[in-house]
Amino acid sequence: MISDIMLMVALIIDYWWGRYVRTPWWTISAILVALLWILNPLDLVPDAIPLFGLLDDAAVVAVVMAMTEQDLADYKAWKQSRRLEQRRRKR
Repeated sequence: MISDIMLMVALIIDYWWGRYVRTPWWTISAILVALLWILNPLDLVPDAIPLFGLLDDAAVVAVVMAMTEQDLADYKAWKQSRRLEQRRRKR
């Protein structure tokens, strides 16, 4: 799940800087809400409660991942093709 969260953060950063703007606004909004939910220690179940405190965070991330699955897959493919292109330019 950490790699999924890192992908969401990378998408938000690339969207913010205008490098990847093919994502609909509702996808960006859903991802931002999920990331803010994770960062907020005082959510539905406080994160200080062992195990249960992280379950609501994981549930929110899972729901957002399901909602934005195709957009995240498209972004991941774009990011990988961009890396390959940059490697080719270095040669």
